[in-house]
Amino acid sequence: MERRYAAGSLQHFAAHALRWAGARGEDANLVAEGLTAADLRGVHSHGVVRTRIYVLRLKHGSINANGSLRVVHDAGPLVLADAGDGLGIAMAARAMDMAIQRAQLHGVGVVGVRNSSHCGMLAWPTMRAVRMKMIGIAMSNADAKVAPWGARTKYLGTNPIAIAIPTAHEPPIILDMATSFVAHGRIVAAATRGETIPAGWAVDGDGRMTTDPHQALQGALLPFGGAKGSGLALIIDVLAGLWTGALSGPMITPLYQQLDRAQGLGHLFVAFSVEAFTDLEGFTERVDRFIRDIRSLPPAEGHTRVYLPGEIEHLRTIEYQERGIPLPPDVVAEIQRVAGEIGIAAPVGS
Repeated sequence: MERRYAAGSLQHFAAHALRWAGARGEDANLVAEGLTAADLRGVHSHGVVRTRIYVLRLKHGSINANGSLRVVHDAGPLVLADAGDGLGIAMAARAMDMAIQRAQLHGVGVVGVRNSSHCGMLAWPTMRAVRMKMIGIAMSNADAKVAPWGARTKYLGTNPIAIAIPTAHEPPIILDMATSFVAHGRIVAAATRGETIPAGWAVDGDGRMTTDPHQALQGALLPFGGAKGSGLALIIDVLAGLWTGALSGPMITPLYQQLDRAQGLGHLFVAFSVEAFTDLEGFTERVDRFIRDIRSLPPAEGHTRVYLPGEIEHLRTIEYQERGIPLPPDVVAEIQRVAGEIGIAAPVGS
């Protein structure tokens, strides 16, 4: 029988675990909120399952429990900040909030972040912009897991990007995607569950296509869309990594390896004030009509209806808030594992 977990209980658990590991209260709460937001959207690879690795890195010192977002260079609408190896999700929230504040003053706010750690589901910081009726963009580089187009070995990260568009009455448009064909977490999950993966997701250590997730983890993920996805991943690494002064490509410490060494990630957050260009109400109404026009298109074979980016996740959030979050067995096992290791109560499903 499927067990469901209240979002509040998952958030409380993650915050408690992070505080146990030394995180400051506000940081722990922000990270727990970001993790739970991912589970509410069904993005379990970036949800509370990540609590344990953050706890381990805090205890090893590679995530700095006292890290804070420090402004290095302030050019009005453009800000460069240093995260001090702090909790990436908390730093991402603060950086996006800073971008929003600058956009309120200048019409646009751009905040680059260096010396950070894994910053979770990128839809979450962009949703902060949408709540302020702004357009939000977030991108991050990541440790090397992806073979660039034409290469057989990994060099680029999964380098995600998220873009969120505010609406009047419809759910906001939220594109959130890795630039690899599939998120690395899905390969790990398949390996844990003893499942195969589809051809085209990854290559083995010899550069051959594989459906074995264990071989894939020894090899490299492939970019989505061939040269197009590879090119986008490369540009994200330049903007979030090289431009901010963060580490890049193979120099970045993998999240689950070398736990005593900081990751050195880079992020870029952008907020656009809609009203800097046009009337807010008129724009959001036009976006609503745009959404309804696309949704009303006749579905292709194999589809029951047309969905906008982020709409399925929005519907999941509504359901999961009402009925609880159905967590995969491997996520439940990981939660119970960290609860046992640090001696706190694990969330109880119903």
